[in-house]
Amino acid sequence: MYYYQIAIINSPLAPLTYQSPDLLHEGQLVTVKLRNKSVQGIVYQSCQKPDFSCETIAEVSTLRYSEKYLQIFKFISQYYLCSFGEAAGLFTPVADHETKQHFKISCELSLSEKQKEAYAFIKQHETALLFGDTGSGKTEIYMQLLEDTINAGKTALFLMPEISLTPQMKNRLKKKFGDLVAIWHSKITKKKKTEILEAVACGEVKIIAGARSSLFVAMPDLGVIIVDEEHDDSYKASNRPRYHARDVAIYMGKVLGARVVLGSATPALSTYHKFPFFRLKETFFETEKSIVFLKEEEGISERILHELSLVLSQKQQAIIFLPTRANYKYLTCMDCGKFVECPFCAVGMSIHRERNALRCHYCNYMQRIPNSCPSCNGTNLKTNRMGTAQVVADLEEKFPEHTFQKFDRDEVTTQTKLKKILKDFNDKKIDVLVGTQMLSKGHDYHDVRLAVVFGIDTILAQADYRARERAMSLLLQVAGRSGRKGEGKVIIQTNNAEFFAHYIDDYEKFLQDELPFREGMYPPFKKLMKFMISHKNKQKALEILEALQVCLGNSEDVEVVGFGEAPIARIAGKFRFQVLLRSDSATALLRIAHKCRMKDCEVDIDPVQFS
Repeated sequence: MYYYQIAIINSPLAPLTYQSPDLLHEGQLVTVKLRNKSVQGIVYQSCQKPDFSCETIAEVSTLRYSEKYLQIFKFISQYYLCSFGEAAGLFTPVADHETKQHFKISCELSLSEKQKEAYAFIKQHETALLFGDTGSGKTEIYMQLLEDTINAGKTALFLMPEISLTPQMKNRLKKKFGDLVAIWHSKITKKKKTEILEAVACGEVKIIAGARSSLFVAMPDLGVIIVDEEHDDSYKASNRPRYHARDVAIYMGKVLGARVVLGSATPALSTYHKFPFFRLKETFFETEKSIVFLKEEEGISERILHELSLVLSQKQQAIIFLPTRANYKYLTCMDCGKFVECPFCAVGMSIHRERNALRCHYCNYMQRIPNSCPSCNGTNLKTNRMGTAQVVADLEEKFPEHTFQKFDRDEVTTQTKLKKILKDFNDKKIDVLVGTQMLSKGHDYHDVRLAVVFGIDTILAQADYRARERAMSLLLQVAGRSGRKGEGKVIIQTNNAEFFAHYIDDYEKFLQDELPFREGMYPPFKKLMKFMISHKNKQKALEILEALQVCLGNSEDVEVVGFGEAPIARIAGKFRFQVLLRSDSATALLRIAHKCRMKDCEVDIDPVQFS
């Protein structure tokens, strides 16, 4: 009889000891009994016979992870503070077929001289940043890289921030590579996943493209990982393990010997600072773009209505960005000054007039719109922070003969809806798209002549060391959608025109000027880690916070930046507190994290959310 430590897939438990009459190998997948249930596990390591009786492994799979993948699992479990089984549970194994199909393809790509330079630069580096303006042809460089990878007999991973927001990229990949590409995301069926994995195993699929979960298909002979829009925060997981797909991709590239290409028109400051980059500025389209700054004011100004009427009268299209969905963000009492809060979360509820309801965007609690203030019974209620639904309603009233479409998470609930809206817009069945950050997600709008940006100051004012970077990046991403082919105008409603005007034509200058502000305090010069306490009992949450402070003690190489109530003090009935730490060394932070692990206290290394 042989004895093995088995890591239970997706379980926080440490590896458990099981026995088997067969000789097994590390990384092999098995089925075992745990509390009378059959669960999947992975052979962590062999061990001595224990001094207690143990269960026999029920079933041994032919699927097995290589030593390199086990190294990746160990890194994820140690760096992102989860169990080995939770790290392994992120991944999907692929069977090892002895005979694989090989293809030689030609996509008949024609790169410009500058694109050829960028391509040569990428080939010289294991990890490189393709810093290319909107419309500069990053996608063509990706395609050439994918073609060469396939012709070399290797496979590829192509990551995009959110698969539901990238049907156009999917179409471009399919057009160039046909059935050699498979789209992978969390919503596809188990049956479809099995079909894709079989096709990968026998070499019929060479490219897996999708959101962050596609990174974890254990591709054989991996040659390249492309992370498009690498700056996007949706690459960071919000649940344990709280990994960042871009950072895991970089580590995987090193271990597996695969090239990693990070692409963006507005790269993250940390990426820009850490990695060699090629600056691609040329654009394929001759455009003349004018930028207009207007003072921030409530509602849609007469100047914006005038510009919009001009565009619509010429049968052209526009996009309008707001950071807020629904009709209004808050319902405020003018008598006592309080806004109507969710009873379970310390946030104001958003007004959805089509449902005559207030809705919490954190826990989804809904109630009827009240006639009086819940705090003081006053009837002088006022709405503020206009949202997408309100803008659509106001514009439909002003321009009844034109078609306006909401483009946010309330409206775009499925990929089918997304495809339809984008198709209708590009077919000119929709005149104006009114949306949130979805508008900036790399879509190609064929004939947008006007982009209007509301509420950018609310992003700039966030309690976040990256607020300037986020606001600047988002503004450039939205502005880049206007005037792709011909003339374009961008109207920005802001009280910070001087700041935005200084950098709107040169994001690299912004990055260079921003770096000194971070030195000695924030990434990329320091590492950050956040403890997050959450409990239904406020007193218990405070006790955990006190215990954590005692555990942290005084450490020379770790600094407590701040602690106390979280910016949103309660979500879904749980009281929330946090502690933010920084250090020169990730190792020092992880040592503290392992030392101070306790119940109802989550740890987030390299956090991206602070407000």
